[in-house]
Amino acid sequence: MRSLSDYLDLTVDQARSQWDQIERREKKSQGERQENFTPVEVILCYGLFQIVDDPHRYGSESIRNAPPLVHELARLFARPPTSITHKMMNLEGGARNRGGKFEPDFYAEMRINPNLFTYLYNLVLAAARDTKIGPDRLADFLSLEGFDYSNLLGQEELEHADLSKVVTSLAAQQRTHRLGNPVDTERMIEKKVRIGQHGFASRVLENFSNTCGFCGFAPKTLPGNKLLVASHIKPWSDCDNRERLDVLNGVAACPTHDAAFDSGLITVNGGLKVHLSQKLETSTRADPGVDQYFGEVLRSQLVVPKQGQRPGDSYLAWHMEHVFQGVVAT
Repeated sequence: MRSLSDYLDLTVDQARSQWDQIERREKKSQGERQENFTPVEVILCYGLFQIVDDPHRYGSESIRNAPPLVHELARLFARPPTSITHKMMNLEGGARNRGGKFEPDFYAEMRINPNLFTYLYNLVLAAARDTKIGPDRLADFLSLEGFDYSNLLGQEELEHADLSKVVTSLAAQQRTHRLGNPVDTERMIEKKVRIGQHGFASRVLENFSNTCGFCGFAPKTLPGNKLLVASHIKPWSDCDNRERLDVLNGVAACPTHDAAFDSGLITVNGGLKVHLSQKLETSTRADPGVDQYFGEVLRSQLVVPKQGQRPGDSYLAWHMEHVFQGVVAT
């Protein structure tokens, strides 16, 4: 019989033993009762809430539409994909009859203590690597492996996005029976938002091969010094939850070109051509040094690496219409 301490006080040795147990597991036939979830599986299922907003959407008829990560974890755990979403539902509120008794308590503890979740997530991944489960089978899907929670990426964007107003709005949308009093709810949601923003920024930087799409600046040997930033094309505060995490809504840039893009002094059209506002063009002729950064250095077209995904047209169109301080000639 599990207790809450089996989740909160999990050790590396215990996690390794549980991974060994999972690796020896044989997948049950349809209709057979599944083995009880181990704490390492439960911890990763909790992590899925950063990717899957509403597990209730994915029942037996619609499970094929669940995010790929659900199916990847199901294969790793030798379980049907529906067992993953059912476990998430039990974590949220103990809705499943055979769900773990202490899992809703674990869910609540993780909501109010995201630092502990980061620690447990890293412990589970480290134990998996020790048992030869590599990133090809268990990816670091939250971009937190070996990560110091105090050094989250992309947080400067949130500070200018009226974060408190958005968090208050999101908290008001939550069902009160799930998340307790309003103050705790807002604190939990803010932590989730900040981890989500870190994952978004990490994926955007990777998508651009840690290179400024506007000028080619690539300080790859100087990570963590804010010489390259990743931010939203359609601003974070104007996005819905899906758009905030969509890598196609992001661009990597050096601080100078990031500031110009965020403020609408430059924009990018659907063909990835870079346009300068009239205000900036005037500055390139009148102000010392401006032409160097927005004439000589600035590329005429946003450059996305061959292996990367180009930004989404709808996001670029939104930026041009709502952020750009000028008019693009047709």
